[in-house]
Amino acid sequence: MQKDVLLFSVQIKAGRTLLGWSQADLAERAGVARPTVARIELQTMQPRLDTASKLKQVLRDAGVEIVDHNEKGGFSLVVTSAFVDHLVSTVNKEPIAT
Repeated sequence: MQKDVLLFSVQIKAGRTLLGWSQADLAERAGVARPTVARIELQTMQPRLDTASKLKQVLRDAGVEIVDHNEKGGFSLVVTSAFVDHLVSTVNKEPIAT
């Protein structure tokens, strides 16, 4: 498996997990099949360019940006204000334990 494909699978799973989304949630939002997301994350499939673009765009729209080519050779996830707004609305919906 190529390093880029391996890295992409980790990026997608990290972004999805940060958002609290299941594979089905990510797949539905991106308009791809859930098994496609699963195979990408398991590194058994190299995604087509359009599939990779859809997945990254959905994460970006939700406020999680993937920044490649980190100075240490890895990647960064950048949380934008859209994610913070999502997080605040989620927290505000949960009842406060007393």
